[in-house]
Amino acid sequence: LRWPPQGVEYEARARRGGSLALRRAVVLSFTLWAYTLMRFNIPIGKFVPKSYVRQVVENSDFRKFDDGLRMILDCTVELAAELEQGLAAAAAQGIVRYGLHQQDAAMMTCFTPSVMRADHVHFIDGASGGYAAAATLLKTRAM
Repeated sequence: LRWPPQGVEYEARARRGGSLALRRAVVLSFTLWAYTLMRFNIPIGKFVPKSYVRQVVENSDFRKFDDGLRMILDCTVELAAELEQGLAAAAAQGIVRYGLHQQDAAMMTCFTPSVMRADHVHFIDGASGGYAAAATLLKTRAM
């Protein structure tokens, strides 16, 4: 969680009404308010930041499609290497087929009807190709 957030310019340009400078000020003000609530775990009414963060984790999407698990992992370089070694060993034994793609950032797309409800859903993928890049690697290994 950082402030000011990346994408302030995009958010300001997407808003309607007023000059671009005013829209930037509105976005910065709102995000500072939200950042303060989240950073210092300040509840407002029924909204409890700590509960919301827990729900984001619980409601983040990872699925098994076509008999394959697809997920984004946030881990150290050492753990990533260890995971890849384990997968390579399993692939050599014919147990799994896999594709991996490492990157420095992830992107989360959210569907949040209301922060007051627990039914928000979050889709996470790599910011530099993610699942598509891993699938490409998987396909090249299968050939």
